[in-house]
Parts: sequence; C-alpha cells; structure tokens
Amino acid sequence: MRHAYSVAAVRAAEQSLLSQQNYDDELMRSAARGVAATATAMLAPGQRVTILAGPGGNGGDGLYAGAFLAEEGYSVAAILAADAAHEPALQAFTGAGGTITERLGEADLLIDAVAGLASTRGLSGAPLRAYGEAKKRGVPVLAVDIPSGINADTGLAAAEAVEADVTISFGWARAGHVFAPECGTVVLCDLLLPGAPRSFAEELSAAAKPVGHIANEPTIPLPYQWPSEPVLTGEQGVVTAPKPVGCTGPILDPTPGAKSTKYTGGVTAVCAGSSAFPGAGILAATGAVRATPSMVRVVGNDSVTTSLPEVVPHASAQEKVHAQAWVIGPGRGTDPEAAAELRAVLKLGLPTIIDADALTVLSTYGDLRELVRDHPCAVLTPHAGEFERLYKATLGRELDLSEGLEICLQELASALDCFVLHKGRITTVTGPGQDIYGMNAGHSYAATAGSGDVLSGILGATLAQLDIVEVSAETIIMEILHAAAIHQHAAAIAAHTPDGFGICSASQIAAAVPQAIARLLAMQR
Repeated sequence: MRHAYSVAAVRAAEQSLLSQQNYDDELMRSAARGVAATATAMLAPGQRVTILAGPGGNGGDGLYAGAFLAEEGYSVAAILAADAAHEPALQAFTGAGGTITERLGEADLLIDAVAGLASTRGLSGAPLRAYGEAKKRGVPVLAVDIPSGINADTGLAAAEAVEADVTISFGWARAGHVFAPECGTVVLCDLLLPGAPRSFAEELSAAAKPVGHIANEPTIPLPYQWPSEPVLTGEQGVVTAPKPVGCTGPILDPTPGAKSTKYTGGVTAVCAGSSAFPGAGILAATGAVRATPSMVRVVGNDSVTTSLPEVVPHASAQEKVHAQAWVIGPGRGTDPEAAAELRAVLKLGLPTIIDADALTVLSTYGDLRELVRDHPCAVLTPHAGEFERLYKATLGRELDLSEGLEICLQELASALDCFVLHKGRITTVTGPGQDIYGMNAGHSYAATAGSGDVLSGILGATLAQLDIVEVSAETIIMEILHAAAIHQHAAAIAAHTPDGFGICSASQIAAAVPQAIARLLAMQR
C-alpha cells in the first residue's frame, strides 16, 4: 500500500527539486533512467521499442529513456505527437541512434510518453494509429507517469485514452492511479538529486498530505522481473529500482488455535437468498463458510442447508440470533418484508454488510438510511449502478462523476456515516472523514454473476473477527480491503487451468477461498 498525491502536490514537489538541479534536465534524465529500467524489465535483449513522445517534459522523459535504451543495444524509434519535441532530449535520442518514424513497426514494447500529468485528452493521429496496432498485436504498453487521456487527479478516461500494462511514476503515486484500471500495474521510482536534502517522495511527504492510497494486489504473477538494485547511485544521484506499489498487507489469520472453538473466530449471520433467488443465498453463505472456521448462521432460507449442511438455520432476523457480524441483501428481494428485515438487522448495531437487494431497499426507505447513519459499522458494497441510485436517494441530486469518483464516494460515506466499498476492477473503499483506498486486482475474473454475493459473505466473516469498539476506522477499511483481496485471489485461483487462465464462475470462486487465504498467509510469513 502506497500514498497517492494530487497533481498540485506533485507539481510543487517537482518544482522544489527542479530548483536544486545542478544542470538543465538533471531531474528529467533521472526519471528517464527509471523509465529505461522499467522498459528493460519488460524486454528481452535486442528487442525493439517504439516511443510516443509528446512536446513537453513527459515526452522528454520518454526520449531520454529511449537514448539510454539505444545505448544498451535496443532498437529504438519514436513517433512525435506534435511538431515540436523537448529539443535536448530529442538530440540525445537521435545522437544515441534512435530514429524518428510514424509507424509502430515491429516494436516489442510501446512507451506512452505523450502527456503525463497534463493529460486531458486521448491520442490522435500517428500515435493513435500506432497504439491501436500495438493493442491489436498484443504489444505491451508502458506509460510514463500516467497513461495519455487519464486525468491524473480523478482517474477519468477521455476518449482514445491509453490502456497500459505498466505505468511508471516517481516519488509517490498520483491520485489518478487509485481509480484508473487503465494504469495497469503501477511501479514507482524515487529520485534523489546529488546534494539535494530530500528525494521526490520525501518532498511530497513533507509538503502535502496524501489524498488516497493504492495497492496492486499480486493475484497473478507478472511476467516481468523488476530490478533488485537501484538504477542509479553515486555522484549522479539516486534512482531507486522500479517496484510495484505493493499489496494490501497482512490479513487477519483465521486459523484455529489450540483453544479455538466454533465461536472464537466470530459468528457470521447471513440474510441472503429467497425462493425466487436461492443461489444468491448459497453463494453468500458459502463465501462466509469458506472464509471462517467459526459458525455461520443463515436466516430465513432453509434451502441453503441442502448445499451447506454446516450452517445453522434460523427462521428470521427478528428472533434471537447470536452473531458478531451480519450480511444482508443478496437475492433477498426489495419488498416491504425485506425492508423490515434490514430494519431489524440494523437495530442490532453489529457490523453489517449491506449488499445487492438491500442496497435497493436502502435507496427506497429514508428511515433505513437514518438507521445506517446511527450504525457503528455499516458497510455498503455497491457496483456502479447501485451506487448511482443510492447516491441520488441520499444526496438528492444526480450523480456527477466529472470531478471524479473520489468526491462522490466520500460524499456518500459522509452523508450516511458508513463505509463504502465500490466494486470494480479497482476496488475502492472509504469511510467518513477517511482517505480513498484503492486495490487493483490485476484481473477481471471476478466480473461474473454471483461473485459479489461471495464477496459479501467473505466480508461478513472477516468483520466478525473484529472488535469494532476497539479498532479505528482505518483498521476497518484495511480489513474490508483484505476481504476483497481474498476474493480476488480466489477468482484468480479459480480461473487458472493447466493450460493457462480461462474463466470461472462464482461457485468456483467461493470454493477457492480457503486456498486464497492460505496463499495470502504464506505471502505474509
């Protein structure tokens, strides 16, 4: 997990470092060494590189990186995105043997160095044609700072935006990296100029507060081996090796201990499924059962016990059900009975995962939203459509993402005084008064029917292990992310076949949860 900063903060830190340069373009050349090192990790010896170079500093980073790659023996060409280019970098590029072209050619790697932080629009002309050809041929794309067409503050994608396999940035991540799956795997280099008192990362940390936090959860091994040593060190300064921004960190260990019982890991109660949608209940309950050795209770859905004889059935949420966390909503319906059930669960004041149909009910009944506001630990898990409906019902206005998802997520979390997990390729989580936390799964195998039901069960089992009175909001957010990490690792495991990665179903994801937990525990040991 790494910090993410606004463009304004990055610009200010950059200006501070520029004022400390010993010669022109010293910082740019340092950044270019990081770009070149990242490119080298994505290439085999002697392969070919094409660079899309913009007219400004981002293009200069790319051209200087091209010069370093040419000096290392790679065949390097550049497509200029404008009539002008950063002249000293262009001279260094051509002087090292780089050529100017208008086509992708036989490139094995495409480097997007068009706009960077100034990116407001996607590609056009020759760069767009080259990028289109690269995607058609499966040529990997490395973006410098942020893919062209991706707003570096909001993560919003313009038309013809670049979708990168890897994005190299400097110091700390940019806010846009948290929200934009188009960034692919984000790797960071820190830069320290000779004689400078602080590195790029240190300048950012000293001058501004982070606006978010980002992790790339390593669900699928990348085909690249990042350098283990600094790219540059000594009299010319320091450029640290490019490294992925990391994962969500150590998960709670649910492994039973010597004195464990079926209750000690926290009991989870699940209100999911119905006669119309029995599968949702089975999937949510299976997610919970696979994620905890402790008891799972299923309320008002006897059909679940046919598939899961280990669960304990209960007639209704209104009877006395001993549990430490609740899951409610998947396949439950949206009628007044469903609203009454949600009302009863919320009044218990225990950690409650509100998902699927329960989110629709919450959008309909104002008194339920008041109960959420008064609740000590309510977690909403909407996909994009559910989020839009709930936002409109709560804030009284249409959802406007023009300023970015971050603002809207924080508005809803504050208005309902609850935690919000927004589902997608990047899982984003926040709470009232909290920063945004984003986790890029690195795949979309969980984008399948019923997968969200499994996630809600995992979330319930995870939060049942917490004493919410004793932990901070930040700790709760991290455990929400850990549940999402288990879910995403399970999806990757489920999609893996002897012949490579394919597709998977929600039931396969649920079945893979114990292996996902074992993998994450092994990673942290």
